Amino acid sequence: MEASGHSTGTPSNGVHTIYILDQSRQVGSATPETIAEALTYLHRDGVLVLENAIEVEHLDRLRELLQPEADEIAQDPTHHFNFGRHTRNMDQAPPTILDLMFEDVWANRIAVSVLQSLLGPDLMCHYANGNTSLKAEGRQPVHSDIDKPHPLYPFAYGINIPLSDMNVENGSTELWPGSHRESNIDQHITVTDDEYGLAIKPAIVERRRHISPPVQPTVRKGSLIIRDIRLWHAGTPNRTDTPRIMLAFVIQPKWFQAPSKVTLPLKSKALLDSWKANSGLEYAAQWVDGDVDHKKVNSDDVDFSTGNSKLLELEPLMHPAPRFISSL
Repeated sequence: MEASGHSTGTPSNGVHTIYILDQSRQVGSATPETIAEALTYLHRDGVLVLENAIEVEHLDRLRELLQPEADEIAQDPTHHFNFGRHTRNMDQAPPTILDLMFEDVWANRIAVSVLQSLLGPDLMCHYANGNTSLKAEGRQPVHSDIDKPHPLYPFAYGINIPLSDMNVENGSTELWPGSHRESNIDQHITVTDDEYGLAIKPAIVERRRHISPPVQPTVRKGSLIIRDIRLWHAGTPNRTDTPRIMLAFVIQPKWFQAPSKVTLPLKSKALLDSWKANSGLEYAAQWVDGDVDHKKVNSDDVDFSTGNSKLLELEPLMHPAPRFISSL
């Protein structure tokens, strides 16, 4: 064990977990040793769990508000369901009520320090939403969260925060460790001649299944999951009567110039400025007067692709040699 955390188990085809000690969680710091361990497994697997990284009381307060709202949101015929309503997997964003905007949820300092070591010091959060799995039998296709040409190196990470223990029974996300290392847009299905979908071509998925099958980790409340945006994953059925709520944030380097913005009330700006002072994380905010109805937030137009003109010129280098497209 070292000053900020220790490993709690790392099966070769599972999700590596680092336990964050109470003192480290309370001060929001990670030692160089923890960062080294986190980066090593994020490079290998594309996903990592930081256990005990968030105050459980904060998650309980959020769940107290969001869980009763889940059924209400699901009844809205215009609300966004991921891969169709039959999956019962829908957007459910965190509230932007100041008293419920907890720093260890919205700008977790330990997670930010890990991502700064990967992506550089100037980080932007381009997405603040959530993923709720309602009781269902349907599931999502295997996919990644970007459907445009993208670099073959890390450029975005998702932070997933379950508000309760998450397991196979209540719809723990299916993850494909290592798939990020050869993930590229040519593996995606094509919707039209010039448009890609999020889903991975089924034949490629089946080839990888024989080499490195997916996992569904058990994740304890108080944990956060760091996931490379390129990693293959899929929503799975929640077989319980209780909605499984998992918040989601996406962080990218400022130089990447991703277009997506987070709609936030202007009255929260001072709070977000304090987070930036504490950790360096900035929000790509669309400020509005008055309140923001979190129940209406959806991911229909989210876009994690680059707006950097030089990187757009380099798009041909985002397509690997043909042998890598189907080698998984």
